[in-house]
Amino acid sequence: MKRTAMFGAGSMAIAAGLAAFPAAAQSQSAAETKTLLIAEQFNGAEVEEGFVSLGACLTAATEAAGQNGFGSCEDERGGPVPEFGEEPGYLQLTDTGEYETGAVVYDEALRNRGGIEVHFAQYQYGGTGADGISFFIVDGETELDEVGAYGGSLGYAQFDDRPGVEGAYLGLGLDAWGNFSADTEGRGNGCPADQRAPEHLRDDFNRAPDNVVLRGPGSGTEGYCLLATTATDEQIGTEGTDTLWGTDFPEELNADTLEESKQLVKLKITDDPLPEVTVDIDFQDGEGWQRVLETTMPTEAPETFKFGFASSTGGANDVHLLRHLRVETFE
Repeated sequence: MKRTAMFGAGSMAIAAGLAAFPAAAQSQSAAETKTLLIAEQFNGAEVEEGFVSLGACLTAATEAAGQNGFGSCEDERGGPVPEFGEEPGYLQLTDTGEYETGAVVYDEALRNRGGIEVHFAQYQYGGTGADGISFFIVDGETELDEVGAYGGSLGYAQFDDRPGVEGAYLGLGLDAWGNFSADTEGRGNGCPADQRAPEHLRDDFNRAPDNVVLRGPGSGTEGYCLLATTATDEQIGTEGTDTLWGTDFPEELNADTLEESKQLVKLKITDDPLPEVTVDIDFQDGEGWQRVLETTMPTEAPETFKFGFASSTGGANDVHLLRHLRVETFE
């Protein structure tokens, strides 16, 4: 399947970066020196210390329960999931079962020295396009033993009276179903006007499928405000954009197979007093990294941080997988 990065015009005013960016703006400076903090492939039967499974499993593992909760995916075989026990494997957040959840957190504080850069490979495929995958960063002083509300909140934000993740600083949503861009289900509580979704995405059941989204700091059921989204001002309902996938699916909003769903994601947070955040995606189309979002954080970054990934399904579903995680800081 041909992959072309075609970004919709008329994006929300708070979202930047949908137009084509100059190559210089998309590349990292050659002068930057990075310090590697975490390198985890998720392709074996174990993961390094510090990671904790909250319903996630390893497709290469064969033991029912492993270190820090990482067991095999033997009982999570719905849909076209990877072969059981085969290496190299994947971290599986969900199969295509309905109303499933899965998350992984790194519950050891890491030092933020000069900013943060995170790379990973994500795969969403094989179902009917829900809900999506989130990556999030929290203050390093937080005890990160659970995530936020699932469903359209993707394990990061609040959902009505269910709180978001504690110590929340930044949440990236790779949002297939489309609720992470919407201020429904309690998202948007306590948020200023310039960090709210447009009016048509504040009504129940209105959503913006197949977009990349950034939400900011929050606590309990307040905050987690919308900072940037690739959703257009007009987008609503079941018609998705090609922003998440890098190609246009005219009759379906998600990929069929693991191979065609692969994307590389890069998120960078600078060391400015109010950090700049950029999101680049390599759609595996031969075009390399492409800028899809950028924004400015409303608060300074924490001195130490922890992080996690989360995913869920509902009445609609997908297989959700991860691989090739790198977390770096700058000197």
